[in-house]
Amino acid sequence: MNQPQPQTEPTPCDRIISAGWVITVDTDRRIIRDGALAITGSTIVAIGKRADVDATYRALERIDRPDAVVLPGMANGHRHLLCCAKGAMPEGGSTLESLRRFIYPSFSSLEPEDMNVYARHATAEMIRNGTTLFEEPGCNHIDAVLPAIADSGMRARIGLWTWDQQGSAGSTDLPDWLNLSTEDAIKRLEEGLEVVQAFGNDRIRPAVTIEGVGTCSDRLSVAAARLAEETQTLAVQHKSTSEREVQLELAAYGQRPIQHTAAIGALNPYTLLNHVTSLDLDDVAAIADSGATISQNPSTALKLAKGTTQFGKWPELIAAGVPMGLGTDAENCSNHQDICRAIYLAALLSRDARQDPGAVSAETAVELGTLGGARALRFDDVTGSLEVGKEADVVVFDTNDYDWRPLHNPIANLTYGVTGHSVDTVLIGGRVVLENKKSTIVDEDALRDEVEATDRKILAKIGIDPRPAWPVI
Repeated sequence: MNQPQPQTEPTPCDRIISAGWVITVDTDRRIIRDGALAITGSTIVAIGKRADVDATYRALERIDRPDAVVLPGMANGHRHLLCCAKGAMPEGGSTLESLRRFIYPSFSSLEPEDMNVYARHATAEMIRNGTTLFEEPGCNHIDAVLPAIADSGMRARIGLWTWDQQGSAGSTDLPDWLNLSTEDAIKRLEEGLEVVQAFGNDRIRPAVTIEGVGTCSDRLSVAAARLAEETQTLAVQHKSTSEREVQLELAAYGQRPIQHTAAIGALNPYTLLNHVTSLDLDDVAAIADSGATISQNPSTALKLAKGTTQFGKWPELIAAGVPMGLGTDAENCSNHQDICRAIYLAALLSRDARQDPGAVSAETAVELGTLGGARALRFDDVTGSLEVGKEADVVVFDTNDYDWRPLHNPIANLTYGVTGHSVDTVLIGGRVVLENKKSTIVDEDALRDEVEATDRKILAKIGIDPRPAWPVI
């Protein structure tokens, strides 16, 4: 006669999240119907069917959303904290014109208290749209920025804004701000690493950040790449941002920007290239051979008319296995911080440019916004996918809206029809930082007032009137 087996008590955990769809972006790219994940501390300890997780774990708290879609926290691979003047940049400027007429002067006008406000606002906005990890490609007043990032709970790569104003684009119209010698610029890169490391927050990792876009000497570019390699961080720079930059470097060096960067030894697996909208096939090969990573920033490319549909090589880069994420750049470029919108553009721009509906799949675009970004920022050891042992960086989408319904294929809905406004709940390292579409970290109304006042002060300093071209009566 069979004896009854003793009942096994469920293992305690801190939280269980259950949902109608759990998109893991794991090695097998599983999508779990009626799925759940269990979290203990900051870590995912189980993921699978809800019934199986519930049979094995007993949670102190639960988030049960039977209609929701759950996704790994998204990554913003290129997000300046320096500028929040949304909608204020004068219309009609190309990349180089906008940088020198508006963006650089804005940066140079900021004080520490301004940077703190902008960092608090930017992190709150990114979280509201489901972003849990970002890269800041060089900021000033970093001592005012680091506490704001830490308070938000976000993960970040960050370093000090650095240039020596000795690149192919010349120094005309550059502000008299951080006008450093090459030697002092290299010292500043080292200082940036030391400051971030000394801050001692595991979620904030350092980067070696130089501006690029024709503003840095070869010596500085090489020093940045070597320093990143020695310290196993990232050497971040804006590169091949437009066809205009390509022409300037051809005139100065006889080589395209990517090929020149490779030739001087400034391209390696620790290099993160932002934008790279103007490439040829030799550039693609050089990037792939080097092991460098990329942040594609499609909304900025469109706003500044970079020529991404004419000169971009996104399908070729993906086919070559280049680690790539998506970014939204500064407020004044994209005018939003929504990686869902970047996913949409990343999927569709190349299709139209090539007249090929299979150029970039919906699945690839979603991967770029999650695990791809984590890989590009060298953070995929802890985030980018929902897997046992990884940090519990989780986004819960509310699907009770028109953009999600009818819901047959959540990848298709997410790629083609959803914005970050349907994000309902966000966890970073198991901590709830957004709940019912409201921040648990900051007073959002007060923060909006602060950033509005800061914007108006900065715009007055640089002489920009942000009023519409149409008459305001």
